[in-house]
Amino acid sequence: MNQSYDVGKVKAKNVAIGNRAKAGDHTYSDAEQAEALGQVRQLIELLSVHADEINSPHEIQEYAESVEVALQKRKLNRARIESLIQKIATAVAGVTALANAIDTVQTAVSRLFT
Repeated sequence: MNQSYDVGKVKAKNVAIGNRAKAGDHTYSDAEQAEALGQVRQLIELLSVHADEINSPHEIQEYAESVEVALQKRKLNRARIESLIQKIATAVAGVTALANAIDTVQTAVSRLFT
């Protein structure tokens, strides 16, 4: 339901009233979320191809899979997603294909929160 409220000079689309009330609405589009998911899935595939080139490949794979799960949620946890991406980026910095892939993931995810 997308309802607008006009009260005097104040115009709002999301209104919350009461203690601990939250007027939530995600600002990202389904297309942006799908794009970020697609980029993470490509990264996951590349991680398995380049596993012998990075330290702790299983741990990094788990981080990437956690990002995938986090991006599938209706309400995204920006701090968690960005933290996991940073851990992956640090681990794959020496492998060009993976570094490029994580840069693409970071770009797609940043679009979700701008």
